[in-house]
Amino acid sequence: MKYFIIYFLLCFSILESYSQSVSVLKSRFTNYLNFNGSLNSLVSFSENSVTITNNGKPEFTIYENELPFFEKLFTSQKTEQCVAIYNWKKNTHLSKKQLDSLSQIKSEVVIPILGLRDGLKNRKIAIDPGHFGGNMEVGRVEQKYLYFVPNEANKLKDTIQFNEGYLTYLTAEVLKQKLEEQGAKVFITRPKQNLTAFQITYDDWISKKKKHTLDSLLKIGTITQQRHSALMKMTKQKMFWEFFRDYELMERARIINEFKPDITVIIHYNVDEKNTDWKNPSDKNFTMTFIGGGMTADNFSKTVNKIHFLRLLITNQLNESEKLSSLTVNQFNTEMKIAIAKKNDADYLRDNCLKTASNGVFCRNLALCRTINSPLVYGECLYQDNLKECVALNKSDFEIYNLKMPKRIYEAANCYYNAINEYFKNK
Repeated sequence: MKYFIIYFLLCFSILESYSQSVSVLKSRFTNYLNFNGSLNSLVSFSENSVTITNNGKPEFTIYENELPFFEKLFTSQKTEQCVAIYNWKKNTHLSKKQLDSLSQIKSEVVIPILGLRDGLKNRKIAIDPGHFGGNMEVGRVEQKYLYFVPNEANKLKDTIQFNEGYLTYLTAEVLKQKLEEQGAKVFITRPKQNLTAFQITYDDWISKKKKHTLDSLLKIGTITQQRHSALMKMTKQKMFWEFFRDYELMERARIINEFKPDITVIIHYNVDEKNTDWKNPSDKNFTMTFIGGGMTADNFSKTVNKIHFLRLLITNQLNESEKLSSLTVNQFNTEMKIAIAKKNDADYLRDNCLKTASNGVFCRNLALCRTINSPLVYGECLYQDNLKECVALNKSDFEIYNLKMPKRIYEAANCYYNAINEYFKNK
């Protein structure tokens, strides 16, 4: 596979096609980003600018003529560099001379040879199989597993036993193989079933990396000595919930962004939130997808989250994410015969999400939806604790690419594959 490696300048000659306006940004703010008016006092729009305020005072302003520069800045540079420019610029209206000077920021970009990006060929696609349970023990640590024993009430004939990390890994592996067959360049965050995003198991991280990690965070002031001591004494399960879960999600976002994908696919399997006793399957089954947005005022306590907000505000990533996610959820619905969730079908959809114009696509302020720098789909294909689904997912009745799996897994992977094909058809 041949590529040209080039360095480009973030200058206006490259950005002539940029056609965003403050009115477009205001619409995106309302439709995707502002959760129930939570950001009304923190973000304001004028005819030719957008301003982030802090304690009622303007903190950072982008003017309409600066949008092309900042669109490229936020999509091509590391967050730390964006934070530095944010803190330096503040509310200054940059002149053309200043913009030209700032445009000397260089970024390495890999561009496929012109004319070879037909269909999936040379597309860069990141896949993140959610969780990392390679066995039931780790699944219990993550609390992402099913274990149902047959009884008179649940109508099961056999014991149901699997974990979500197993399902997502197999789905990702099938999807990766199908995409690569069509010439796509695919990156997967955990290429083996029991690995975390750090490319080692959670047990290995605990025994080999935990102390070094916490010591480093203490040294740079990210955690206090009191917090360090408390974390060092925690059990493996408590450590996961108190620290590792969020820390590992940051690593997933980091390695995905380093890959610079055209799109990102985040694979999960859902459960019925009302099925709280976990002794019997549910009769409910819905499919849905998440994208970024739905941000709240507490996000603005950190400058890094303001950078994520601005990237989502001034680029087309949310619009493109909605397109990809809509295609995906429709595949789950038509091919796997799963009902598309409405806003009132789950408390978290009603209370924590913004409904987009596309059925089954919701803005949800999840860490990966906020921090991944590409259009994305965060798929919740089905309810794995549904009676029919859990029976199907407990089988190993299909084989492809030398992998044995439930046939339902292959069907889910194929839905993602079809949606991605459709998304890139006219691009």
